[in-house]
Amino acid sequence: MTICDNPFTVLGVAQEASLDEVRRAYRRLAMHWHPDRNPSAAAGSEFKRVHAAYELLLDPQRLAEWRQAQAAGVAAAGAAAGKTGEDLTQALTLTLEEAAQGCRKEIELWQRLGCSSCRGRGRVQHNHSVPCPLCSGCGRVARAGGGTSRCDGCAGRGYLRETACPDCAGSGWVEEARTLSVSVPAGLVDGERLRLARQAPLAPGDAIAGDLYLEIRLAEHPLFVLQGRDLHCQVPVSVFRWLCGGCIEVPTLRGTSRLELPACAPPLAEQRLPGLGFPDKRQATAGDLVLHLQRIYPQDVGSDDLALLETLETRLAVDLGRRAPQLAAWALQMRARRNGS
Repeated sequence: MTICDNPFTVLGVAQEASLDEVRRAYRRLAMHWHPDRNPSAAAGSEFKRVHAAYELLLDPQRLAEWRQAQAAGVAAAGAAAGKTGEDLTQALTLTLEEAAQGCRKEIELWQRLGCSSCRGRGRVQHNHSVPCPLCSGCGRVARAGGGTSRCDGCAGRGYLRETACPDCAGSGWVEEARTLSVSVPAGLVDGERLRLARQAPLAPGDAIAGDLYLEIRLAEHPLFVLQGRDLHCQVPVSVFRWLCGGCIEVPTLRGTSRLELPACAPPLAEQRLPGLGFPDKRQATAGDLVLHLQRIYPQDVGSDDLALLETLETRLAVDLGRRAPQLAAWALQMRARRNGS
């Protein structure tokens, strides 16, 4: 059997056939074409073809080489046409962490390839006649209203030497999934594109693949909002911690960091942590992490807590002019109104 012969076609089995199915098909054909059983002049050569196909299917290495040769033949036929496929742009969604640190993503692409079983023809030639699939070998088909008519599939002969390829349903093309492992560099932002040369899916008639462009889309983040290269984050802080001062834990793209708050800190619009924002792909300085601190008051206060707060209020009133000038000024206005009434 030559390298061009399809062993699956010779034995009449599908490409996904099991070894048991291959053996059964071989035994059936071997008995039919064995020269000791079949007086036909073609029996000897057909028996050799069947035996060669069987040996090829039982040898994984030889079968892999045959598949490669078939694929190379299809590719060479396309290259002769010299057509370059169209470029394709596809969205690639990343989290802020993936975009900032770089990552590896798996991309699945579907493309149409020339069917290796029929070499893109859509039809397969059989070494011996096979029953017509439309009439099951009888040459006639049932017609509406009763009776039969000549089968158009085989012109009434009942048997065919050529049928539609079962692997591509007669189209000459098969859909095949391909997975690309893509290394995404750090620092890409929304709207930027990553070019993968000659990786676009092939279309029928293409000899050379076009380029695949992955357009970056940054997913919405539960903590951060990206503005330029700065990361903005709303950080809730207990009013007691705000008064006492001390360390609070804040999020970053690589985990967490600590921010030191002074006691009785004035209400600042924001706190900046330089260099903890989004990195620049050109290795320049990263943006800042901008923290918007929000004072949070408790929704429920127990009796013991009320006693402590009342004590603090009493202590505050002793030196109100120094510790809370606004409250002191307000108290003077209220006293003046009382005295004037």
